[in-house]
Amino acid sequence: MKKLKKTIFLLFILSELTLATCSNNKMVWQNRIANSNSIEEFFLNNASCQKSFYKYLTTAQKIYFDTVLYPKNLDIRAYKNRWRAMLADDRAFFKEFTFFNNYFTKYHTSVTKREFSCFQRQKGFASSVPQNSFYHELAKRGMLHDVSYLYPLIRWAYVHNGIDMQLSRERVRKAESLFGIKKGKVGDRTQYARFIALFDDEYEAVAQELATALGVSPIKAYKLLAVITFLESRGNIFAVSTTGAFGPTQLTLHYYMMYGEPNNPFSVKGSLIKLANKFVHYHSIGKSIDSSVIAYKSGSLSKCENGGYSNDVDCRYYNDYKRYMNEMRFMTNKDDISRYLSGKSYFYKSLKSLKRVKNLKGLKDYEPYQYAVLKGNTLSTKAQKSQYLNGGYFNSLGRMKRSEIYKLQNQYGRRNIGVVSDKKVCY
Repeated sequence: MKKLKKTIFLLFILSELTLATCSNNKMVWQNRIANSNSIEEFFLNNASCQKSFYKYLTTAQKIYFDTVLYPKNLDIRAYKNRWRAMLADDRAFFKEFTFFNNYFTKYHTSVTKREFSCFQRQKGFASSVPQNSFYHELAKRGMLHDVSYLYPLIRWAYVHNGIDMQLSRERVRKAESLFGIKKGKVGDRTQYARFIALFDDEYEAVAQELATALGVSPIKAYKLLAVITFLESRGNIFAVSTTGAFGPTQLTLHYYMMYGEPNNPFSVKGSLIKLANKFVHYHSIGKSIDSSVIAYKSGSLSKCENGGYSNDVDCRYYNDYKRYMNEMRFMTNKDDISRYLSGKSYFYKSLKSLKRVKNLKGLKDYEPYQYAVLKGNTLSTKAQKSQYLNGGYFNSLGRMKRSEIYKLQNQYGRRNIGVVSDKKVCY
């Protein structure tokens, strides 16, 4: 009899799964989650049943669901697009949401013949290809939005044209529509507490690397990342500013598209790394963490020093940062940090077991590219000839990640190892 009941129950579950109906059975939904490649995939594929399955989610699953969909009441298109964004790696994101690449699609023709020739040299083209034919082939192959491949051309297009606020507003409008974003909306304290607990692995990984690079403790690096996220978005993954900054650390076009490898601006790990890499850069040129914070916010390394501009929005941001860091200086427990900033803590062990799609990249993966300028006989046996865009030549080791050049400078001295941005180099 027991065997028969078990068989009948299993058949019931199988029929529910086969029919893909909006079941009212907890085991059915948890079974679907377990059999999905990821929880993001489950949420995406069962969009039409979200009201049915939500009540059967575990606490950890609800935290993820609520954090990504904050604030609630999204239409079905926005719901699906948010989970697509959480699923997508960097390359897939820009191919899926092509409007984030609207700058290049408008200004690609401003890339000079010289620059285009250099791009072909970098990519190892067997023979010269006309620009028009190249873009036509890209479109035919579905590669017009392969921003990682096109990275040098995007950088050069930006050099010629600079900021375009009209295109920025267009990105904001489309993001509002496609993701159900409320422009200027940051998270509340509950959202922030859920956010930093949910993405603790991402914070931990980036904080460890940042601590090593800055020569500070991992908990201080963690607090730095946590405070900046609190100030920028309060943990709203899909935050967008009126000026076109996106995501939890409010990355502008310059940061998410051109400051190192392009990254999905809604990727928490990618966003934290872009933020961390900026601090590493300022540290390498001898700037303090405090100076780096105001530079990240305003672009100036000296603004707000000595209490100046006290009513300026950037200086209020900076002063809040200093106050939070000072009042948390003795805190070493993440629960305490979360409660200080938000009044709540959700660091549940069950969050660690969620089958999330994770960005496995580290700081070096998103670092800007540069060229080491080898002076005199430095590393002469390894040197290769490189050419500036303006035609001059210099000895280098080829295009490198910035941290690799820092190591060379530490080993051989800055007088013997110079550095130049990749946007000024042909090859």
